[in-house]
Amino acid sequence: MHWIFVVIAGVLASEAFLWLPLLPVIRKVTATAQKSGKVLRSSRISDHWKERILPSYAWVIGKGSVMFFAMLMIALAPVALLGLVYPGGLAAWGSVLLRPTVIVVLCIVSIAYIWLRLKVVRV
Repeated sequence: MHWIFVVIAGVLASEAFLWLPLLPVIRKVTATAQKSGKVLRSSRISDHWKERILPSYAWVIGKGSVMFFAMLMIALAPVALLGLVYPGGLAAWGSVLLRPTVIVVLCIVSIAYIWLRLKVVRV
């Protein structure tokens, strides 16, 4: 019975990941981190300018990290919410999700769903 819930959880989480703008946030954080690294390593940029620009880079990186965490929680919310309808409640659903076989099946279902959704269906 719990395998039906596991498959539904994998599909719902995968769909949420596909709809959320995760990649632009990751790209922006990565690009900003690379820019800040270049600024730090550059000997042609004065320490005064570094002191002025690095806090703004830190703000962008911090904001992007919080956004990524929030989107991750939003994407995983359907998995947690399935515990409300799972026989035995949230505690039983949580114990099911921590089983290694369930984690492997969730990964396989998610990868297969995303592959099918992106390559075959093209919605």
